Amino acid sequence: MRRLLNWPFLIAACAAGAAMLPQTASSQTAYPVKNIRVIVPSPTGGPSDIVARLLGDKLTQALGKQVVVDNRVGASQIIGSHIVAKADPDGYTLLQAAANMSINPVTLPDMPFDAVKDFAAVSMTHITPYVFAVSAQSPVKTLPELIKFIKANPGKVTYGATGTGSPHQLATLLLIQGAGGLPGMTEVQYKGSTPAHPDLIANRITFMIDPLAAASPHIRSGLLRALAVSTPQRNASFPDVPAAAEVLPGYDFASWGGVFAPAGTPRAVVQKLNSEIGTALALPDIRKRFADMGLVTRHSTPEEFGKFLQSEINRWRALLKKPA
Repeated sequence: MRRLLNWPFLIAACAAGAAMLPQTASSQTAYPVKNIRVIVPSPTGGPSDIVARLLGDKLTQALGKQVVVDNRVGASQIIGSHIVAKADPDGYTLLQAAANMSINPVTLPDMPFDAVKDFAAVSMTHITPYVFAVSAQSPVKTLPELIKFIKANPGKVTYGATGTGSPHQLATLLLIQGAGGLPGMTEVQYKGSTPAHPDLIANRITFMIDPLAAASPHIRSGLLRALAVSTPQRNASFPDVPAAAEVLPGYDFASWGGVFAPAGTPRAVVQKLNSEIGTALALPDIRKRFADMGLVTRHSTPEEFGKFLQSEINRWRALLKKPA
């Protein structure tokens, strides 16, 4: 006689057994099960590096696994970004990116990855105002004096930048446009803000429009002179430094930073990272450290950050009049 199977009982038993199985590394409850590497595609000491290390310490405490910062510098941040683009999408290789992520697709169309399709946006972390800086040895004391100096010395003025299409270069382009043309300047390229600072401090280059977070220690120590900040309003950490827009109406430039994972990273992992980053950014000590550097903390949802990236690409494409 054929025996009838008790399907409700078997289904319940299987479900109970499945619940007892160990969770996979990609599941939200288990992640992370090993250390996390954060690639910073810029040198140590710059805003992205400082932010990655500050947040890395907090995430290490919150997640119970070490968050290790790995600086991979070169090619307008493409080298480090490419490492993350081709990494396994498991949440263990992340990118602390900057505005180059939105500029490079416009100025460097032959990149080995797609800045939108090959990454999963996790969260924005900060806004980076820039500062017009000169050596304390420079005779230039204000932004109008800098513009006058450039016009009076064609072929003799140099400025620092960190590669073709870098934020430094584009901020200088906006200066040139706002001043009605500044011919005869020579660009000196460096691998980051930190390598450029010795030449800027020694007055071997005339000026640099540099992230405020990178330049602020030298401004506070008196080695560099701040002429203006790049945002429309003055920065709360340097209230005596005028905004460039006070001299050049409409001048508005800032970089930004945020965390990306490889495309295909499980949504649960992205959401967990986003939540922990948001918690870290809300901590009073993190907010103070950011403010002391002139940074503005900025948390977002993954969806908001993805839309922001695309809008920034569109913005720079329009400014530079590059074809889509």
